[in-house]
Amino acid sequence: MFNLLLIPMPSGGGNGLDSLLDVGASSFFWTPLIFLLALPVMWKFVFGPITKALEEREDNSRNAAAAAEAAREETERLKAAIQEDLDAARREAAKQVAEAKSRAADREKELMAAAKEEAEKERSRAQAEIAQALNSAREILRKEAVQLGVEVAEQVIKREFSDEDQQRLVTDFQNQANLN
Repeated sequence: MFNLLLIPMPSGGGNGLDSLLDVGASSFFWTPLIFLLALPVMWKFVFGPITKALEEREDNSRNAAAAAEAAREETERLKAAIQEDLDAARREAAKQVAEAKSRAADREKELMAAAKEEAEKERSRAQAEIAQALNSAREILRKEAVQLGVEVAEQVIKREFSDEDQQRLVTDFQNQANLN
């Protein structure tokens, strides 16, 4: 390639093209010399930018690989954090459900106790009313029985009892009934 720069020397019997392509002994001298002269220029304008571009490309590749690794590690860390949060949320939800069940069971017990207490009060009140009605009915029945007995006795002995006699008879009759 650099041989084209050589000055052609006329040779014995040929046309100009052969002399141009004839690279004789002078090429052994000129080729290394031209190469050595062109080497600093090629180093500065060709090899330097290529080397610099290759180094930048390698640095970019390393940086991209480091960024990808950092992103992967960050993703793994975030994934672990999300899993921990999810597990914590599940535990909290289970805890809240258990507490709600416990509160519901306690509330049910309270309601059952209140209902039993209310039923007991109602039963006691009903028993008291029944006992009062029974005592009232007995009292009425005793008075009527005494009145009937007095009327029968009046007719039997044909005599009329005074209110005081009737009261004494009722009291005696009640005392006898209470003893029985």
